[in-house]
Amino acid sequence: CVCVFLARLVAAMEENSLGTLQQRAAELECMAEVLLTGEQLRLRLHEEKIIKDRRHHLKTYPNCFVAKELIDWLIDHKEASDRDTAIKLVQKLLDRSIIHHVCDEHKEFKDLKLFYRFRKDDGTFPLDNEVKAFMRGQRIYEKLMNTENVILQAREEEGAK
Repeated sequence: CVCVFLARLVAAMEENSLGTLQQRAAELECMAEVLLTGEQLRLRLHEEKIIKDRRHHLKTYPNCFVAKELIDWLIDHKEASDRDTAIKLVQKLLDRSIIHHVCDEHKEFKDLKLFYRFRKDDGTFPLDNEVKAFMRGQRIYEKLMNTENVILQAREEEGAK
């Protein structure tokens, strides 16, 4: 489940504090998991048309979702057990600047009919060096996995396993 990772991260991040190299490594690992989880969630929400262009007062807001609908979706898809848990999970995405209110008026996630958007969908995602390194590593990993699967499929077709 996508948001199970976020629940674990909430607990882990509350226990971690700055200081040692080991703690910094744990923070970077948490950041990487939040980024990956956020991206997986973003892709699923696009597939299921939760993220789409929306209109409000004659203005169109591209590629956004309604907060209340997202919370319903997370519960319906068993990604969160209840509304409070779902809100905490999404708040972590907001805290890490993975999502934001379309007008940047709310720093706290609200379970209302408000529009939010993934920063990756509007080009405002902050890419510091750590995020760039993680995303590059993720792309390399995905390429390797796709290449490995192609190699494995070819070997299976030839009768070698």
